[in-house]
Amino acid sequence: MANHPATPAVPARRPPRRDSGQSIVEFALVVPLMVILLFAIVDFARIYTTMVSVESAAREAADFGTTLGAGRWQDGAPKDGTVAEMEARACVAASDLTGYADSDDDPSNGGCTNPTFGYCLTTTTGGSCLPFDPGAGCDDPLRATPCRVTVTLGYDFELLAPLRIEFLGVELGLPTSIALERSSTFAMTDIDLAEPAP
Repeated sequence: MANHPATPAVPARRPPRRDSGQSIVEFALVVPLMVILLFAIVDFARIYTTMVSVESAAREAADFGTTLGAGRWQDGAPKDGTVAEMEARACVAASDLTGYADSDDDPSNGGCTNPTFGYCLTTTTGGSCLPFDPGAGCDDPLRATPCRVTVTLGYDFELLAPLRIEFLGVELGLPTSIALERSSTFAMTDIDLAEPAP
């Protein structure tokens, strides 16, 4: 019997892989989620910077209302001028916000509608912040407890991706806009212009 060399075993042919279709399906499922996540990150960053800007505008207005103090709060024209200038300063400081709204497109005239402007005065330590009262004595520079001015700005923030859906009559997801409100409080200061004692 003749010895024949053993022939090496030929591996069986595998069919070509067909997972390219699976990759496309996975990509189609993941991309929308990634886009939604990206928009959410952008919106959260915008909310943060908007809140900082609105608070800064409230601080600018409250600071003006208290600097040089009580003389600005005499009933009548001085108080009315102070409030008008506080509102104008708040509007100018907030005019770079994307949703800023002003009736005449000139923030220096005051009267912006987004953000909305409000103020109140606290006359006692630990007291409530109330509308201006001429009898409270906030116009007295020698008042024992200085009045404090609080400016509150309300701002309607529009989201890029509201992601709002309705399911069985119930609305789910994020709203189309978020109402932000920021306040700032300053105590009135009066600078003594009298000559210092020698």
